[in-house]
Amino acid sequence: MKIPGGFDSLRDCFAIRDFRLYFIGNIAHGLGVWVLRVTMGWLAWDLTQSTAWLGGIALAETAPTMALALIAGTVVDRIDYFKLLRACQAFSTVFAATLAVLTLTGLISIWLMFFLTLFRGAMLAFNRPSRMALVYPLVGRDLMPSALAISSIIFNGARFVGPAIGGFIIVAAGTGWGFAAASGLLCIYTIVLSLMRISIEPKKRESPSMLSETKEGLAYIVGHGGIRMQLMLLVVVGLFAKPVTDLLPGFAGQVFASGADGLAMLLSAHGMGATIGAIWMAARPSGIAGMTQITIASLLFLAGVLMLFVATDIFWLGMLFSGLLGLGFIALSVANQTLIQSAVDPALRGRVISVYGLILQGIPSLGALMLGGIAEHVGLRAPVFIGGLICLGAWFVAWRRRETLAQSMEAEPAGG
Repeated sequence: MKIPGGFDSLRDCFAIRDFRLYFIGNIAHGLGVWVLRVTMGWLAWDLTQSTAWLGGIALAETAPTMALALIAGTVVDRIDYFKLLRACQAFSTVFAATLAVLTLTGLISIWLMFFLTLFRGAMLAFNRPSRMALVYPLVGRDLMPSALAISSIIFNGARFVGPAIGGFIIVAAGTGWGFAAASGLLCIYTIVLSLMRISIEPKKRESPSMLSETKEGLAYIVGHGGIRMQLMLLVVVGLFAKPVTDLLPGFAGQVFASGADGLAMLLSAHGMGATIGAIWMAARPSGIAGMTQITIASLLFLAGVLMLFVATDIFWLGMLFSGLLGLGFIALSVANQTLIQSAVDPALRGRVISVYGLILQGIPSLGALMLGGIAEHVGLRAPVFIGGLICLGAWFVAWRRRETLAQSMEAEPAGG
């Protein structure tokens, strides 16, 4: 039976055995990661009653990931990264199980959790590019937009369901059992990966030097006009648009004169918009074609919605614009990653994706710090509005190069 319109691509994705397994495992992984994060945050607070330690635990996870990102990409290109992903995922399961045992036996301390989290952060540097690179060999080039959009749906669903599960378990049974639940969910993903039959054949290396291959990856990004532009757009959005999500508590209190309930509604609208955007991207019928137009149009859309969001103090309009921002962020993210993964030379996929992940993770944090610091002196509206104007300028630059970008990004790369 033929499914009408763009839903053919969804059917084709789920017709692939390994993708079905990957889909099931990704749900467990997403829920497990959020249960783990919530439980770690609560345990850090319970042990110290210190906001500084909350930031310290977050830094212990993030800093090693960012520091090792470039070298991790080179490693991913050198070996069978599916085997690397299996090893990393097994480590995640053991990490959560170790925290569960230490907490349930009363042996946990904040310093012990800090050092264990440092090891987890180092592992995540290799886990992320391995997991992201796996999508292309799983489904192929034409189905990748739908596959990435499906992953976005899972991510956004887990972002809201996972913390709720974690909070319920902590209240009902304590932090130790929260870690045990996270370990169980992550173990499901580990088992699913062991059932998949995919095999990655590493490319032959001309240079034995990790450093030279890392430099080769950076030189490739700089020399590829389309990938360079897509990453630059990601930097602009990360610095000047994405931080609005982290600043929503301020908007709820200062702009809309609301409390925690207002923040929850703004975040829910944001998540609903993101989910709608992901479903739309998953159901598009045209595959890679038109993805460059979507990235450029999404940037214009985000610039306009950002400026409208800061121009109103009417709460229901704020909710509407928050939802539209979520939709725009997901559309841009899926299109951006699809184009980069489609255009990159397969021999350099790990290195390029590592840089992509580094920007995706690190730049919004810097943007939130920058815009939040400015907002301390001039209020929230002015810096976010200026961010919208900067996004508008980036859109104009990309729009003028739209035909060249489409040619360099939507054509299949040699060796692909």
